[in-house]
Formats: sequence, structure tokens, C-alpha cells
Amino acid sequence: MRIDKFTKQKNGQYKLYLDNGTVIMLHEDLILKHDLLIHREIDEHTIEKLLDENTSFIAYDLALNYIKVKMRSKKEIREYLTKKKVDNQLIDNAINLLTKQGYLNDSDYTNAFIHDRIYLSNDGPLKIKEQLLKQDINEEVVNNSLSVFDRDLEIERIKKIIDKQVKINHNKSQFILQKKISEYLFNLGYHKELVNDEVNHIKCNDQDLYKEEYEKLYQKLSKKYSGKELEYKIKSKLYQKGFFEN
Repeated sequence: MRIDKFTKQKNGQYKLYLDNGTVIMLHEDLILKHDLLIHREIDEHTIEKLLDENTSFIAYDLALNYIKVKMRSKKEIREYLTKKKVDNQLIDNAINLLTKQGYLNDSDYTNAFIHDRIYLSNDGPLKIKEQLLKQDINEEVVNNSLSVFDRDLEIERIKKIIDKQVKINHNKSQFILQKKISEYLFNLGYHKELVNDEVNHIKCNDQDLYKEEYEKLYQKLSKKYSGKELEYKIKSKLYQKGFFEN
């Protein structure tokens, strides 16, 4: 059979029109690899081999384009290609080739991921490590890269987060404020002992807040209660807000 013409399609694919009416789709790299632009004679056995090889090219291209958007882990590539209904063997082949070419590298991925989380989020080292382990990155690789997130940096970030949270929650009692900020920092993945050390330095003027909250509650609850019952209701609400003494 002879290739009569080529027409370009999307994503680097070409349609090949054969003189017997057959139309096949091949990747441009595959056409160049086998010199099909020059040697335009082709047989059925060669076509079958080319179509098999073309499937591998498509899987590789999908993965490569996915990496171009941002750096990916091997697990992310596998999940992406699986969603695209690519055969497992072809996924393995694509991952192996991309790794060999240097596009997939656990150490580089881990370093980039940690850098982004440090400068683009409030995440602490424990949360970052958890996220990386979920990507099936080797724990030793993760620990080595996380050495940049040392104790001094962690304390610095904890202090900044505390300062911001204190301003946001300025109407909270000291007890509630410390509890709220501690939980927030724990969820972000900061070490408990460092969080507790810094949170214990938070001080609030609970007396002024107590008076302010008392007046608000009095105005609200005095419409429904009076006397000792009113006082009990107010004290109960204040207790819930973390005010234990007048």
C-alpha cells in the first residue's frame, strides 16, 4: 500500500490516507521516526506495529502535557492516565520513559512541593510531610527535603500566624483564643510542643472583654429573664465564651 496524503489533527496527530481507502491515525514523532514522509510504501504488518506504538506515544504525550502545567509525582501521572483509560502497561512505559528523561524525579518534585507550601500556604511540616507521603514519595526523600523547614522557621511561622489570628479574634477570651489558635495550628501541621510554647504567651485583657460581653448579654437576656435567673443565664453564657471570673 502507498500513503497518498497526510492531514494534521490535534495534539500532534496526523491522518494517513492509503491508496486502498484505509485511513489511520499516527503521532507526528512516529511518522518522523519511521521516515514515512519519504518512504511512503507500507504493508499491513507494519501498520499493526505502528498503531501499537502510536498508543504508547499518545500515553506519553498525555503525561508530558500534564507535567508541562506543573511538576507532578509519579502517582499523579498514574492517576491521570488511568482516568484517561490508558492501559496499565502503557502507563508504566510512559512513567519509566519520563523518569529516564528526567521529567519525573521524586527528589525534585519534593523540593518544589515543599518550596511552594512554605511560600504559598500556612502549612506546617507535619501536614506537608503527610501530603507528600500520600503521593507515595519515599519517606527518607521527604525527610531529607524537609530539613529546610527547620525549628527556627517553624517558630517564625507560628508567631506570624498567632499575631494574625489574635487580630482576627480580638473579641475572644484568653482561654477561647488560645484554644482556637492551638487547634488551628495543629490542623496546619505544626509540632504540638512548639505551638503550646508560643500560644501560652498570648495574653488578653479579659476584664474589659468580660464587662463588654456582660453588657451585651444583659441587654439581650433581660428582656426575658430577671433577678437571679438572669444572672445565672448571663454567667452561663460567659462561661461558654471562656470567661470564668468577673
